[in-house]
Amino acid sequence: MPTPAAAHHVVKSLRCGRDHTLALLASGKVIGWGGDGSGRLPPDTPGYCSSFKAPQRGVEVQLLQPLIAVDAGHGVSLGITARHEVAVWGANVAGIAGRHEAIALATPQLLAGLTGVRSVIAGEFLFGAIDTAGGVHTWGLAHEGALGRPSADINAGPGPVQALPPASALALGKGWMLALTRGGALFAWGSNAAGQLGLGHLHSVATPQPLRLDARVRSIAAGATHTVAVTTLGRVLSWGSNHHGQLGRPELAYAARPTAVALPEAVRSVAAGMHFSLALAESGKVYAWGWNGDGQLGLDDGADRRTPTRVPGLERVRAIAAGETHAAALTDAALIGWGSNATGQIGPAERRQPTPTPFFALA
Repeated sequence: MPTPAAAHHVVKSLRCGRDHTLALLASGKVIGWGGDGSGRLPPDTPGYCSSFKAPQRGVEVQLLQPLIAVDAGHGVSLGITARHEVAVWGANVAGIAGRHEAIALATPQLLAGLTGVRSVIAGEFLFGAIDTAGGVHTWGLAHEGALGRPSADINAGPGPVQALPPASALALGKGWMLALTRGGALFAWGSNAAGQLGLGHLHSVATPQPLRLDARVRSIAAGATHTVAVTTLGRVLSWGSNHHGQLGRPELAYAARPTAVALPEAVRSVAAGMHFSLALAESGKVYAWGWNGDGQLGLDDGADRRTPTRVPGLERVRAIAAGETHAAALTDAALIGWGSNATGQIGPAERRQPTPTPFFALA
C-alpha cells in the first residue's frame, strides 16, 4: 500500500479510535495510522506497504470512492460517500450487526440498509448515524437498551430511533448514547451505572430520555462512562464516572446530572477518551484532565489530573480528538499526537509519548 507522498495536505477532519487515528483530507482521501481500522493490510501481503511492518507510517485507505466524513471506533472505521452511503472497514469480534463478512480489514465496503446519511459515529459494539433530515439510526449490540429502540436481535442491523427531534451530533460510550438536537437539547439512552446519561439516576433506559439543562449545548463527547459537553456560551459541563478525575471536579465520586467544570477561558469543543477529557479553547489552547497512565493528557508525565490543566506547547489548534489512551490535535502546520503509541497510532514516536509531538506535516 503506498504511503502518502510529501505534499500540501488540507485536513478536513481528525478522528481517533481505540488504537488508530484517521485524517480525512479535503480531496476525500483518508490517511490512517495504527491498528485495525487504520486501513493497514495484514502482515506478509506481497507488494504492499503494511503498517504492521512500519507502524510509524500513515497509510492511504484503499477507498473505492472519495469520502465526505469519517469516524474511528474500536478497530472499526466508518465513512460517508458523496452519495451519502455508509462505508465500513476494520475488524471487530462481533462483526457489524452480526455479519463478519461485511467488514474488510483495509478496503471500505458499503453497509446495506442506510442511505441519506450525513454523519456517523463508531464505537466498540455500537454504532450510529444521522440522516440528512436529522433522523438517528443505530445498530450493533442491543444490551441494556443501547440502541434506543426495540430489537428482536441481540446484534441488530441499522434501524431508526423514534420520537427524537432532528439531531445534529451523536456521542457514544460503552453501551450508551447521546443525541444533540439541532436546538441544542440532549437525549440519552442505554447503560447508566455511573450516571453517564445525566438523567439524575443510575438506571439503564431503553428509549431516549431528555436531560434537564439550563443552557443549550453545541458540542458533546463521551468516554467509556463519562460525558463532557460545551454550551453555546463556551462553558463546559461533565457527568458520569469520576474515578480518575475525568469530570474535572475533584470533590465528586460521580455525577448523575451535568455539573459545571471550571476553565479559565471559553471553550469551542471537547473530546473524551476512556477516562480522560480534553477541551479546545476559543484561543486555540488545549486543556486536559483525568486518567494519564499512558501520557494521554500530554503533560510530560503519567500522573492523573483532577482539574483542567493546560497542555503546554499546543497553540492555534483547530481540532482535537481522543482515542482510548491517545489523543491528537490539528494545527495549520501538522497533526500532533500524544499518549499511547503501541500500534503506531501517532506515528514515529516511542510506544508511550507523554508530550505532544508532530507526526504528519501538512505542507
